Amino acid sequence: MTLSFQPVTLDGNIPDCEATLVFRDGRLLAVLTHLSDIHDDLAGRWFVEAMFGNVPRRQTPIFETVDHFGDWLKKPD
Repeated sequence: MTLSFQPVTLDGNIPDCEATLVFRDGRLLAVLTHLSDIHDDLAGRWFVEAMFGNVPRRQTPIFETVDHFGDWLKKPD
């Protein structure tokens, strides 16, 4: 499994507009949003906005980095 990340800006007048597209083997797997200061203690972390395809069916936590999201994907269910 090869993961790649592409930074994007979400459309709209929203505080959490910084995001990253996550691709697995060239296919879109997830959209992660970088949480802004309006989220207090969670500011600077990454939230999973959407996931596609065959992904773990466990609860998705909020991640400190996009690399931590990749580590979480590799954990067995």
